[in-house]
Amino acid sequence: MATTEEKLETLFAKVRALPEERQQMAIMALSEIAEEEVYILSDEERAILEPALERAKRGEFASDAEVDEVLNKPWS
Repeated sequence: MATTEEKLETLFAKVRALPEERQQMAIMALSEIAEEEVYILSDEERAILEPALERAKRGEFASDAEVDEVLNKPWS
């Protein structure tokens, strides 16, 4: 299994082979990832997420049928 470093080197080699325009897109995307600061949740965001995190900790996840129902629901 390849290490993270090996995977990055393989990916960089692929990016180097892309046309200039696509390379620029990759530079922009990687620059955002590398320079992005850690996002701190507001109290309101944390309050919204906490119940879902607690359910996940208890192992309460949607069933396959529930997921399928949501994914196959027509967009309105």
